[in-house]
Amino acid sequence: GRSQIVRNQGEEIDEMLNIEIDHDIGIHAVLTYDAVASAGLPSRPLEFPNPTVHKGARLTVGALDHRTGRIYNVKNVLMRTKSSSKGNLHNNQNNGPTNRAYVIKKKVSKSIYGVIRLCVVLRRRAIIHPQQQLRRRRRDDGLPRDEDVEWESTEELCVVKVSSWARMRQLRGRHLEDPIKEISAMQLIGNYHPNVLGCIEVLQDDEYLYTIMPYCAGGDLFGRVMGNDKTRTDSQLSDKTFDQAGTQVEEGKARLWFRQLLSGLFHLQRKGVCHRDISLENLMIDDENDELKIIDMGMCLRVPYVDLDNEASDRVTDVSDGTERLLMKSQGQGGKLMYMAPEVVAREDVFDGFAIDLWAAGVVLFVMLVGLAPFKWAHPSDKRYAKIAKGNLKELMSGLHLDLSDEACDLLQNMFWWDPRKRLTLAQILQHPWVQNKKFAMPATVPPPKTKPVHSQAIWKRAMAHP
Repeated sequence: GRSQIVRNQGEEIDEMLNIEIDHDIGIHAVLTYDAVASAGLPSRPLEFPNPTVHKGARLTVGALDHRTGRIYNVKNVLMRTKSSSKGNLHNNQNNGPTNRAYVIKKKVSKSIYGVIRLCVVLRRRAIIHPQQQLRRRRRDDGLPRDEDVEWESTEELCVVKVSSWARMRQLRGRHLEDPIKEISAMQLIGNYHPNVLGCIEVLQDDEYLYTIMPYCAGGDLFGRVMGNDKTRTDSQLSDKTFDQAGTQVEEGKARLWFRQLLSGLFHLQRKGVCHRDISLENLMIDDENDELKIIDMGMCLRVPYVDLDNEASDRVTDVSDGTERLLMKSQGQGGKLMYMAPEVVAREDVFDGFAIDLWAAGVVLFVMLVGLAPFKWAHPSDKRYAKIAKGNLKELMSGLHLDLSDEACDLLQNMFWWDPRKRLTLAQILQHPWVQNKKFAMPATVPPPKTKPVHSQAIWKRAMAHP
């Protein structure tokens, strides 16, 4: 898929989603909760494939500065190598060096198992013709000659998540976020969708696991809403008095980013993955092209499917072989409390993985439009949640003197029903007037989803059509 930003004469931001569908869309964005529940018995999430991890090492190398032509000895360069280190993953690969290396620089942020650092990408230089080498003079400053320099700097930046094996062993079984599963999920999802952050490659040595990922210069959406004040927390977004703790995102910009979030979620659905931790902190904004990217796959789940087209088969499989997804058995309260769907908060026995991601997306949209969270948590003891769950979101907004359009209120209300059977599917959200940047002809409410699945390419085309 690709996102195109269009600015009209009024400078209002709009976007057209253009997603290619490679097989029956019913297993992704259209299936209702009832259809998923009727597909078969709930199942545990599937295991992710083993990750591909290469041996790596941090070395000092000679590198040519591509801007000045000067040669430097560069320390702390991470690269794939034929090291004798066995590493900590049994399925590590040893395919030898590549044409990329990474100069590890300043710390960007912390992670549960280590730290995330900025990197400058080096590229392996082309082989110099022997006749050119003869014309070069020897250096007397201890640095390698030009023809002996294997690496050259580039303008490309990336980040590396450096995870300590010792820390992982210490927290094993005590934390829901799994760095090995995160790598497996990122490799399954791929590194080609503009709204989902994948990984470039994964390296390991005896002490650390290195996950190399693209760099997003704009920071996370939490920083945008909170004015880049990192001392503030989620609790301030859900302050009971609705005092202005955050900054509202202009509606056109919020629509752009929300559509990109939906595009990223659709990609995850195509891959059969439930993110389970959608939040402002896990949505990065790339300033270069104003693109939102979903990050942090450490808590994600692989959704189980069955093939209902094959009457003789009730075998649980993955999205590539199945025609209908199944409900999943409870996996505990994963994710941040403010974004948890009510069925997760209540620890119900089963849940629809795609439905809980859409619930969290609704919380993200509310915060962008209002500057604060709709509630502290989706529990009857929360007065704002109790009012919204009964269908009174618009009344709540009016009572608090918050200006939200009829279309935005209608969309959010239909994403925030406590009963997942009444909530909009991804296809219905994409068809909604607010997402399509249309006005209601008269006050109206989008009806609850039908109880039977709709398998229609026409519906999907209407959902993706540009207004």
